[in-house]
Amino acid sequence: MCSCYINNMDIMIDIECLGVDPDATILTIAAQQFNPYGRGCEGERSLYKRLTIESQPGRSIDDGTIKWWSQQPAEAREEALGEGAWRVDIKDALQDLSKLIFHADRLWANGPAYDMTILENAYKQFAMTLPWRFYRVRDCRTVYSLWPDLPQPPTTHHALEDCARQISMLQDTLRHLNIRKLK
Repeated sequence: MCSCYINNMDIMIDIECLGVDPDATILTIAAQQFNPYGRGCEGERSLYKRLTIESQPGRSIDDGTIKWWSQQPAEAREEALGEGAWRVDIKDALQDLSKLIFHADRLWANGPAYDMTILENAYKQFAMTLPWRFYRVRDCRTVYSLWPDLPQPPTTHHALEDCARQISMLQDTLRHLNIRKLK
C-alpha cells in the first residue's frame, strides 16, 4: 500500500449483472482500493470475481438486460457471460469481498442504488453479515456532476476495468475542485 495513504482506505465497487432489480443475478464483482487524492490505483489491493449463475438460486434474470448484453461488444459479453474462465460460488465471492472492504472508510460506486443495493440484497439472501455501514457508501456520479466538463472515457463493462475508470474520474474531479479532504 502507498505509504502516503496508510490512514484511510477507500474502495471502488463495480458489478455486472443480469438485471437491474435488487435481486439481480450477479455475473462479476470488482473492488479496488485507492487513494481519492492520488492518481490511479496501482499497487493497491483489488478483488475480481466471476460468479456462477447456479450458485444464485432465486436471483432474477431480466430479459431486457439479456437483450442489452447481446448488443455489447464481444469482449464484454465474453468476460461477463463466457464459460472460458473460472467462476466461483457467490458466497465465496461475498466472503472475499467482505475481507477487503470490512475496514473501508468509504465505499464508492457509480450509483450505489444499483451496485450496493444488489450486493446488500445478496448478503441478506445468503444470511451473511453486511461488511459496511450505510453511511460509508458514496456516489461517484454525484461527484462527477460537480464538474460538467469532466472527460469520460467509455465504459467497458468489465467490472475491474470500470472500477479503474471510475477511480480516475473521481480523482480527476476532486483535483479539479481542489478537494483535499473528505468526510
